Amino acid sequence: MVRRTTTRERLVRTAGELFWRQGYADTGVSLIIERAGATSGSFYHFFPTKDDLLLAVLESVGEMVDDEVLAVVEASTDDPGRRVAGLAAAYREHARPGAPGFGLPVGALVTELGAERAPARDRVGGIYRSLVDRVAGWLEPTGHRELAELVVGALEGAAVMARAGGDPAPVELCAIQLERWLGLAGGAPVAAPVIHRGSGAGADWRAW
Repeated sequence: MVRRTTTRERLVRTAGELFWRQGYADTGVSLIIERAGATSGSFYHFFPTKDDLLLAVLESVGEMVDDEVLAVVEASTDDPGRRVAGLAAAYREHARPGAPGFGLPVGALVTELGAERAPARDRVGGIYRSLVDRVAGWLEPTGHRELAELVVGALEGAAVMARAGGDPAPVELCAIQLERWLGLAGGAPVAAPVIHRGSGAGADWRAW
């Protein structure tokens, strides 16, 4: 039996998609409520402020990266190099024409978050630290932390370049170079992890 999406889940998913598509500042609470098919009463029951909703969206992003990307990569292979290549493949797949966007869903959002939204900035930082930690675990024991930071930084930097130019080429080239650097050149292409979306009203931004 398919589980019905709760009102809170619809609000979080709808807000995540709108924040990703048009930015946090340009997304009003009234639009989120309308698109989610909710009421103002239910919105403020779950989220006293828009910033509280933002924190819930970021928590959802962190869970999605852990469960729907990294765990899938880890289940596909035990080889450290191929795990990194699998992560690069996920970025590459996400940057292709018709895909939702480039890089993590918080990549563009974080530039909007000023000092007054320190909790949200801290949560974004936590998402990236968790990603680096996970990759570092794949690469132990030699220089794993520094190498993990390099891998994540290269992929996210390429994603910013791709977003700025509206062209997926920087992500594609970065993924290819990482695979070569890891000694995978000439082997079978590393497939992007299959994202298993949750039931209910999933939104494009969730398909990172």
